[in-house]
Amino acid sequence: MRRYLKSLFKFLLLIFVVLCISWFGLKYYFTHVNVIADDVSSDVYNQIQARHSQFLEYNDIPETYRNAIISTEDRSFFTNRGVDLSGMLRAVVVDVRGGQPLQGASTITQQLTDNTILSTMSKSLSWKVLEVIYAIGLYDTMSKQETFAFYTNVIYFGHGAYGLHEAAEIYFGKAPSELNDGEVTLLAGLPNAPSNYDPYKNMKLARERQVQVVYSMVDNGVISDAEAKTIINKPIVLR
Repeated sequence: MRRYLKSLFKFLLLIFVVLCISWFGLKYYFTHVNVIADDVSSDVYNQIQARHSQFLEYNDIPETYRNAIISTEDRSFFTNRGVDLSGMLRAVVVDVRGGQPLQGASTITQQLTDNTILSTMSKSLSWKVLEVIYAIGLYDTMSKQETFAFYTNVIYFGHGAYGLHEAAEIYFGKAPSELNDGEVTLLAGLPNAPSNYDPYKNMKLARERQVQVVYSMVDNGVISDAEAKTIINKPIVLR
């Protein structure tokens, strides 16, 4: 028994050392060899320029929108290392049982890589592996505020709207700062499935999605139940 425990300890120590070397190796690679933060930011700015749109800094993004997206898409965003291992493991079980590629449980950081440096790559196991590696690389080289801002500026909202600035203009004819909390949370629900939740075609379904988003914020502890009801009752008038 003692020999077994000693062997187990050595094995676990070896795994720990390998993981540490791999982690710091990736950090060095993405900081000095392939500067992934520069690649992602360049891609985002190129997209913004090509669409003649306007880049939103983190502080330009309404707080309600930030809370809505994080509560709905990635609650551990500010604490995870670019990936959510527990969420990935749950997704692996679901995807393998369904015989589907590993596409679930992507964090905001992973989704940012999908919409930039991985946007031309087809969904596959190799794509998922790269998504995880690149997300870890971004965690090591880009602040959470920058990551969220870049994500917000490239995510697709439907009707040709990429980024929150375009979405606010196309759906409401306003700047993001002029939106009320109802309009903000409606937009926050669209990227999950823009065609399904298209408010021009199915406002009922879009509002149902909005309610899900708002109560995700309640469940995440960023607003109260009373505040949720106030947000849901805000007027929403499309452009």
